[in-house]
Amino acid sequence: MSIGRSKFPHAQEVSETFSTKLIAIKYLILSVLLNIVLLLLAVFMGQGLEVPFSPRFANITFGVAVEAVILITNILTLKTLDLGVAIFISMLMTNRSGYGLVSCGFIQAKPLERLQYAQSLSLNSTCRKTLERVAYLWILLELLKALSPFAATDVFNMPIRTLSGSVNCIVFDANPSKTTDRTYPTLESSSGTAEFLFGRALGCMRSERGDCGEGSLFAFGPQLDGAVNDGDAVAGEGFAMKIATHCQCMDISLPEAVTQGYLTMKDQAIVLDWVQKGLPYPFLVLMQNMNITGNSFLSTTVLGGAQTCGGYSMFVLPVCTTNISSFENAMIVSSYATDGTTASIALVASDIYGNSTNSRSAITSQDIRNALAAILPPSAPYELVPNIPGLGNALMWWMSTDLRAFDPTLLPQGMETMYAVILRAGIQRTFNTFGSSCLREVFRNDATTVSFNTRGTLTVYVIGGLQLLISAFSFLLASVWFFSPSPLGPAIRIVTQPMYFISLLCESPFWFNLQGTGNAQSHVMWQQLDTIARIGESLDTLDEPIGRLRIDRPRLVKSLANGRIYA
Repeated sequence: MSIGRSKFPHAQEVSETFSTKLIAIKYLILSVLLNIVLLLLAVFMGQGLEVPFSPRFANITFGVAVEAVILITNILTLKTLDLGVAIFISMLMTNRSGYGLVSCGFIQAKPLERLQYAQSLSLNSTCRKTLERVAYLWILLELLKALSPFAATDVFNMPIRTLSGSVNCIVFDANPSKTTDRTYPTLESSSGTAEFLFGRALGCMRSERGDCGEGSLFAFGPQLDGAVNDGDAVAGEGFAMKIATHCQCMDISLPEAVTQGYLTMKDQAIVLDWVQKGLPYPFLVLMQNMNITGNSFLSTTVLGGAQTCGGYSMFVLPVCTTNISSFENAMIVSSYATDGTTASIALVASDIYGNSTNSRSAITSQDIRNALAAILPPSAPYELVPNIPGLGNALMWWMSTDLRAFDPTLLPQGMETMYAVILRAGIQRTFNTFGSSCLREVFRNDATTVSFNTRGTLTVYVIGGLQLLISAFSFLLASVWFFSPSPLGPAIRIVTQPMYFISLLCESPFWFNLQGTGNAQSHVMWQQLDTIARIGESLDTLDEPIGRLRIDRPRLVKSLANGRIYA
């Protein structure tokens, strides 16, 4: 043994156990686990994941964090694929039949260059097809990196609301015995208020959203009588109803306009008189004909001077029929925005939270008729004078694309929003009121909900799923190490590390194939080494205390033995 050590002082004992093999493939196990975590992240974030961070911090960092996680798992999957394929090739090269020596060059090439390397081998190469097919896995993993920005940009966060005491509010009651006309608000004040109503302040308006279905949903909640912070919401008793409008152009001078029930003769005379006046601004008239039933209220509105029915006749005007139905007392959540001052508090959303839990009087179609008529009396034309010079009246803004001229395609949706504005004012003017205490919901600053949209969820599913499959495939390739009768550690180093490969190649008979290739292209040199070889112990050192590692013809080397010293 001492003689062998003096001759080969750097020889080492090959000793492989289950634990050493497990430690060697730790990245494989970690890759599988992290890709499972990535898929679970997509599942939970697709449903909404609550995290203990402020909404501002989550909005800034979570998109970057998601992209970082995807890139880390991708790099780790690339590393595991390198290791898995290297272990499997090492197993093949230690077998009795050996394997192509060029597979060592394949592993040592850069990931994106492996396909080119495999395609540069001779068509007669025994491992060209196999290496070429496997090379596409590295290209696929590199392409998955390009999807990471899509996943990162599809992350959004939703603030979490929590109950935080109560706030004073004014609740409205539809008790007919207690209704009264307070003479305010008026149509003029409602027109001014309309300038500040947008988005979901009135509920789900078709003029603002495309997912409201047939007609708009008007939600009226309690009125705030206290101070709130930006983003706070107040939950209290309110009302909800459906508003659906249909408009058509009609010659109101014809008798059919009366006989078909759209307007009375008195209404016809009033509208014709206003049309003939040639007023500079459009006007609005609520007809006397109203159909009131137990669960619906049907009214007709004529819009004069709108120039939306062509120039055939000045008496051809848009006649809109509006059906208000599905009345219900409901719990309404009203959300507010503010810059910190009480005067700046603005309603930005009204959502139905659930059924009413109070014993208030149920709202009826007659209540709605009274509220509407109090603001817009029947047969009383209202001239739509601009609130702001150069623009149209704010009540017609939802019927226009430029806030000036009417758009015929927007008349039904805009009329529904206008009705909601008028009804909101009518309820405030006529319904009985009383002070109450409403639940206050505030945004939490210590937590938020982060989510993926549909595209982001699908993107992470694709990335995580493919990476998990490749990681599992790599683990399957590497598992042959645990069943190999001979140690693979030295062979893995030779296959993966050029320095070890060159040191053994210099002592092998294949070295002579490289003579005269000092100025040749790299693929020509590897073609010269395209032969079947085996990694093992030289037959010359079987009886010596220290064996010699060797790359040679399969029949000229022997399998390595665990517990033996090799140089």
